[in-house]
Amino acid sequence: MLTLTLIRHAKSFHNEYVKSDSERHLAPRGYGDAELSALWIKEQGLSPNLLVSSPAIRAYSTAIIFANSMGYSLDKIKLKLAIYEANVQQLMYVINEFENQYKSIMMFGHNPGFTDLINVLCKPVISNFPTAGVAILKFNENSWSTITESSANLEAIYSSHKEIE
Repeated sequence: MLTLTLIRHAKSFHNEYVKSDSERHLAPRGYGDAELSALWIKEQGLSPNLLVSSPAIRAYSTAIIFANSMGYSLDKIKLKLAIYEANVQQLMYVINEFENQYKSIMMFGHNPGFTDLINVLCKPVISNFPTAGVAILKFNENSWSTITESSANLEAIYSSHKEIE
């Protein structure tokens, strides 16, 4: 059995001083929300073998907050450019390329890709996966390469600041 935990980056700043979208930092609310979500993960007893993040500052910063909460070594967080601004097909490719030695993976990324991915893998039909949201997906598979549409069970979904629609 494989577990994929999707975490959307926490709330970030939108301002004219940032040169590019990938350089946006977390807003103060984002830090608090990420810490609450990381605490919830810890309460669930989830202990991933691998953390993979978009290299965007807001996603990587969220990953760092979760890693610190779980005692996961920061130098072991893998950055994957393909997650940044990815659509479902690109995200599925990333998932299908995961190494099978990792049975529980936590992936940090962005919308609309993560909302769409949850809907394709689980069919729960959510309209928006909020910032700092957490979705735990379980697969009755032994290989990441065999993950396809509708192959996951949505075990849990969490948001610290609003109900998931």
